[in-house]
Amino acid sequence: MQKDQDIKFDKRLLIIFMIQFTEVLGFSSVMPIIPFLGISLGLNEFQVGIILSIFSMCQLFASPITGKLSDRYGRKPLLLFSQTSTLIGFFLLGIANNVWILVAARLVDGLLGSNMTVAQAYISDVTNPKYRTKTFGYSSAVFGAALVFGPVIGGILSTINYSVPMFFAAGVSLLSIVLVLVFLPESLNKEERENKLDFKFGEIIPIKETKRFFKSPKIRGTLVVFFLYTLAFFIFITTFALFAKKQISVTVQELSFYMAWIGILRVIFQSALINPLLKKLSENTTLKLGIFAMIFTMSFLIFSNNYWIVYIPLSFLAFGSGVIRPILTSKLTKTVKREETGSLLGVNNALISIGQIITPIFGGLILQFLPSQMLPFFSAVIFALIFLVWRWAFVKPFQGEKE
Repeated sequence: MQKDQDIKFDKRLLIIFMIQFTEVLGFSSVMPIIPFLGISLGLNEFQVGIILSIFSMCQLFASPITGKLSDRYGRKPLLLFSQTSTLIGFFLLGIANNVWILVAARLVDGLLGSNMTVAQAYISDVTNPKYRTKTFGYSSAVFGAALVFGPVIGGILSTINYSVPMFFAAGVSLLSIVLVLVFLPESLNKEERENKLDFKFGEIIPIKETKRFFKSPKIRGTLVVFFLYTLAFFIFITTFALFAKKQISVTVQELSFYMAWIGILRVIFQSALINPLLKKLSENTTLKLGIFAMIFTMSFLIFSNNYWIVYIPLSFLAFGSGVIRPILTSKLTKTVKREETGSLLGVNNALISIGQIITPIFGGLILQFLPSQMLPFFSAVIFALIFLVWRWAFVKPFQGEKE
């Protein structure tokens, strides 16, 4: 680690940020298209929901294993391996003319393509602990910027056919591989690497840690609130493409503009609005505003069937989602001592992963067998449940802070 690292920006971070940007650009350019591809291959909404859950299910197990492997063999080899897997996954999407190739594409990328896990570990390696929070903030901004451009590029390319954006994403992934191969040095010396591999089931599904943390009413309440937010948000956002197609009859290109709009507003809100709000209001009040914004969004969408009108509730969704998650994460880390933060965030990440696995399945189920309006309705109900949990269930998990 460089001696002057704490007083000037490490050039390796610029390279890893470029790699992250290309990765997210490729990923976000294909995500709005996969549901439409599934429908074109003869799948119904429920079956598409299952397809959408495959990646998250694989990542639940693959991410911690990939992280362990990178601790043992170094970040660069694992980055190259996972990026190559992602490239193969995108290529398979491009040639997918039947359901089994589509399934294989999601399995390959999900099981082997844990790029972000290794990238985050690299950032942690080369950043002074004093500046780590700020550096991860830069990483989040890069992520957000790519989420703006990716859907638009994918939507425009999809007007040719569904394969073109998939091959574009594969090309972008190839570019990121070249960046790693040519410009990115290894961040772990041989002396810093783990001497042996030690995989434990508890590190993938932290059951023991979850039981321990759930014994504390304050921690339990915050974890449950976070999990309810995950369910409410992802049951809608993971199947938003299917919802928009069924209720508003959008094209892929129109959907991509929705996603870009959300991305632009989230960047604006997170960079220019949230901090001033927190200075004038308490965390609790700002969090309530975010939850009310999500309930308003879902209530509005129940009655929306015009393409342009939908931009209004999506603006509130960008605000609500941009506010809720960082505040809940902050509150969660304040419930334990500093040395337990990593374990608690690991438990929370596992719960989030489980939420991301089940929500597209339930979302697809709702859209397959119920009117499309029921999807935002269920989401609104779960958001409303957050207030019940907050107020009555777990000894007011946030009562330590003044309203």
